[in-house]
Amino acid sequence: MKVRASYGRMGDDSASSYQFVTGYTYPAGGSNNQLPGGSVFDGTFVNSSVNKGIANQNITWFVAKTFDVGFDMEVWNGLLGVSADYFTRDRSGLLTTRAMSLPVVVGASLPQENLNGDFTNGLELELNHRNHIGDFKYNAKGIFSITRTQNTYQEMSAKGNSYDNWRNNSNDRYQNIWWGYGSNGIYQSYQDIANSSVYASRSTLPGDYIYEDWNGDGIISDLDRHPISFSGTPIVNFGLTLGAEWKGFDLNLLFQGSTMNYVSYVEQLIEPMWGSDYSNALAMFLDRWHPADPSADPYDPNTQWVSGDLAYTGSVPESDSKFRIHNASYVRLKSAELGYTLPSALTKKVGIKSVRMFVNGYNLFTLSSMKYIDPEHPSDSYGNLYPLNRTISLGLNVKF
Repeated sequence: MKVRASYGRMGDDSASSYQFVTGYTYPAGGSNNQLPGGSVFDGTFVNSSVNKGIANQNITWFVAKTFDVGFDMEVWNGLLGVSADYFTRDRSGLLTTRAMSLPVVVGASLPQENLNGDFTNGLELELNHRNHIGDFKYNAKGIFSITRTQNTYQEMSAKGNSYDNWRNNSNDRYQNIWWGYGSNGIYQSYQDIANSSVYASRSTLPGDYIYEDWNGDGIISDLDRHPISFSGTPIVNFGLTLGAEWKGFDLNLLFQGSTMNYVSYVEQLIEPMWGSDYSNALAMFLDRWHPADPSADPYDPNTQWVSGDLAYTGSVPESDSKFRIHNASYVRLKSAELGYTLPSALTKKVGIKSVRMFVNGYNLFTLSSMKYIDPEHPSDSYGNLYPLNRTISLGLNVKF
């Protein structure tokens, strides 16, 4: 068994962008839709340069204090192996401006200062097991990690009331909090719309979304926005590796996954006929609420409806609501390989050291509640990313 611990204090100036030195920008202008600066000499335009202004002499690197403590242990000749780590990173002096804490009447561009800070901590755990039963050998390794980051200080002005402070003050608050509207089901009939406890517009139809009246005032407004999920990178990641050998056969499997992660897919992944990419349009268009009789008036209370996963064509959920935000937790068989090595007594007769035949596959299957798209795709791409490939290969490895 081994116990480990480390502590470090490091500086990082990667975000300072040389604000602490003077210089010139060439060519002048040419950005933010501005015409390039310069002059015309003998009929030829010559670009000019512009001074970057007064150097920010008070800026410096931010400081990151990192700490890790852990242990490694293996007992019973490999039947159980454990490696665990607890780690922290405390950063101070992150760059920002006082624009949010000074009135607009100041009327000047403010320099960046080393003001903000955040604190990250997490846990990593690895479990190992290996054994053999006669000629059968096998091993397994599982890994798990969880990481959260909290703002220790965010420069901002004092809030005018307790609600504004709760809503917009990110000090001493975890990052990756998704604010939005909760869901309260969908309207199943005209009767549901008529008896709704919250205001429903005249254009509301069966199959439309019912948003949560979080503050109970009878209307859906910005005051109903509250923390509804996590955003950004997954908070929890895990993996599992399995291996086995028996009389020349070998098998290796790699599973990976994550949880406590949500993504928002909009436009063509929610609205059937949006944009120029209709790759998912047909499947999603069919799985929607629609009148049983295509010629029926959807606003006629006597119209019969066929239920579906999405609302009636053209009805798109509110941005940042639980109807758009999907749980991106998943488990994937990332790779699998099955091989067979011919007995050495047989291969040596023909002057060959070893012969191994194998078949392997990548991204063979994924278990996820996401539909039509890979759960690892980010929220801000509208799903327009190259699809995940499933690859299967056959191979022969010969050594002389």
